[in-house]
Amino acid sequence: MYHRFIYLPSLLVVCFFAAIVPASSQSLKLEAPAPLHEGNNQALIDSMVGDHYYYFYAEPGKFHIAWSWGGANEGFNVGGKPSFAAAFNPKTTGSVLSFKNGPNGTTYDGTVTQRTRVLVGVSPVNSKLVRQTTPYNIVVTGNVSFGSAAAGPDAIVGVYAQKLMFQGEPELGAVKFLASGTIATSNGESGTWKLFDADSGIYTVTIGSRRMTLTLQRGRGLVDTTSKGTVFELQR
Repeated sequence: MYHRFIYLPSLLVVCFFAAIVPASSQSLKLEAPAPLHEGNNQALIDSMVGDHYYYFYAEPGKFHIAWSWGGANEGFNVGGKPSFAAAFNPKTTGSVLSFKNGPNGTTYDGTVTQRTRVLVGVSPVNSKLVRQTTPYNIVVTGNVSFGSAAAGPDAIVGVYAQKLMFQGEPELGAVKFLASGTIATSNGESGTWKLFDADSGIYTVTIGSRRMTLTLQRGRGLVDTTSKGTVFELQR
């Protein structure tokens, strides 16, 4: 099955050595994946941002992973398709994993004899010069349990690049959303953020005199809730 990981070479190499660390607020880092949750795990993956990483726990018995993707959401449809991979992290005695590719997704079926961490990764369409964003969904069922991000920072916490310039105002540069609910920018501006609706990922963001309503797209950035244009893009 090792040829399946050609799309995510780092996942195959590192998954056997990565320490089990608390989940980060984002899912761009292989060494700090985000926890999956029960039901639909929906996200957009951006060709100019990079891979998404998640984890869950397989409990003794069988489990099933279903990953599916849709058409281009923002930018251009450059062709190609995103890719998905899963691996035990680390592999335990008696653990078995197989996969099957379909036209719009991939499924994995596995069994374990003891609690085993499973690392999964999604790679965007290979388009570094032209942006393409692709929606996807991950559903994990069977004898599984999920990690918790409750003890970690809010999902918005991170460093972003300003993508939408505000008319008549200077460029903010790098924008840092801090766990304290405050915002710092590299041009010296400051602001605050507050979660408005957890289910939809909507935040109210104030920087200087500008107040915005933004929707967090995990592992990608913050978009204007009305226009859907990218305002701040998450940086690695």
